[in-house]
Amino acid sequence: MNLDFQMQEISSNAIDVSSYDFIIAGAGAGGLLTALGLSALDKRVLVIEESNHLGGVWYGYEVDEYRVDNGLHMITRVKRGAFAEFMRENLDPPPEFVLHDGWYFRVNDKVGTIPTSIAETLCWPLTGLRGRLGLARIGAKIKTMKLAEMKEYKDFTFQEFMECQDATNQVMLDVMQSAIYMAAGVPITEASAYEALRTLKDTDKEYSKLESAKRLVFGSDEYDEGYVIGGMKGLVDRVKDAINGDYMLNSRVDRISETSDGALALTIDNQEIIHPRVISNIPLWSMSSIVESDNYEANELFNRWDSMQITKGVTLWLGIEKVVIGDRKSRVLVRPEPNRWLISLSSFDPTCAPEGKELIALAMMRDESISLEEQVEQMKGNGMEEYYPEILENIEMEHLQTSYATRAALIPGQTDLDRPGPRTPLRGLYIVGTDTAGSGVGLQQAANSARNVIEALREDNIA
Repeated sequence: MNLDFQMQEISSNAIDVSSYDFIIAGAGAGGLLTALGLSALDKRVLVIEESNHLGGVWYGYEVDEYRVDNGLHMITRVKRGAFAEFMRENLDPPPEFVLHDGWYFRVNDKVGTIPTSIAETLCWPLTGLRGRLGLARIGAKIKTMKLAEMKEYKDFTFQEFMECQDATNQVMLDVMQSAIYMAAGVPITEASAYEALRTLKDTDKEYSKLESAKRLVFGSDEYDEGYVIGGMKGLVDRVKDAINGDYMLNSRVDRISETSDGALALTIDNQEIIHPRVISNIPLWSMSSIVESDNYEANELFNRWDSMQITKGVTLWLGIEKVVIGDRKSRVLVRPEPNRWLISLSSFDPTCAPEGKELIALAMMRDESISLEEQVEQMKGNGMEEYYPEILENIEMEHLQTSYATRAALIPGQTDLDRPGPRTPLRGLYIVGTDTAGSGVGLQQAANSARNVIEALREDNIA
């Protein structure tokens, strides 16, 4: 498939509403992927975005000759996951991904990977024999769990799940905390056990009990996380150029209401656009203040989610004047705290840094109990000066980002099984995004959500 529509930016006074099959309010990952999928069905879209760029938190830009992403985006399931599959279906050629070399967790002076077999677990260097036996037992439990069994724990926190399994070794909990915190956006004392278990086990593919047992005994070298060549900027640009339609920037949707003849009216900077089919990629927690309707069910739906708990991330980009790390390992500093994720992006894609230099990202969740300046000091201290002194000694570019992360917090009551989508009680209004129903986190969830809304449109005979 070769889609090359050259999506164009237009102004509000140039809109011919009748020329579009759908209006998409919001140009985040969910909105852009929906527009891409609809373009493949020969549908034309108008995308309306309140910021000055497409992609929402999914984009990248230049800082002092380094190309940074907005947040540290290491994409999961790049060979057979929902996002990679969506890209293969709708972009020709599909994006090129480079796999990383695994997760390496540092607990003070000890470093260990994620064990994939009983034998590896019994040799795990991060804890003693008793902890290893406990890890082997809980690892076997998780590896052999089916998705249906995981769903039974959706209203438990992961900490509660571990306690009921008598798996309370502190090092094991600390390592799991550092992994789950990045995915769920909250600590294991708050994260949904269902979502945490899906993070720890690949649930994109269900195995038989025999196959699960084999993998438990012999392990698996199947690893499927990596970085996209060209970064988020290149990826968003490619998606944009494959969308059939136009887009408006700096255009906030202030209101969505119903007209007397059953269409939908979008109020944008005091201008009204009327169309029968609208897909909202506006954050779900904002919709109750935007949708105006006499429909009781619609108001109930959006009011329920206006206090949705969201997550905020902090990424510290460091331009290093020489190559210091130079490998594709995903490093997580578990102790000394706070948990931080460290990775060399230029090791995957050298074009994001000047020749002979390195681009390193440090990422963690935002701690709003302290100032950003204090959090940066935490990120650059607490073990960095001991374990990675060359990084700190050779910084020539330092750039800090904060934003809400690409997901709602994965807590009980906000799991994939709880969130709404894609249909709403208002005729013609659909919702998409990483805060709506769709398994996975980040771009995986955005792709699943986009696929859900497109399938709903086809089932409703309007796509």
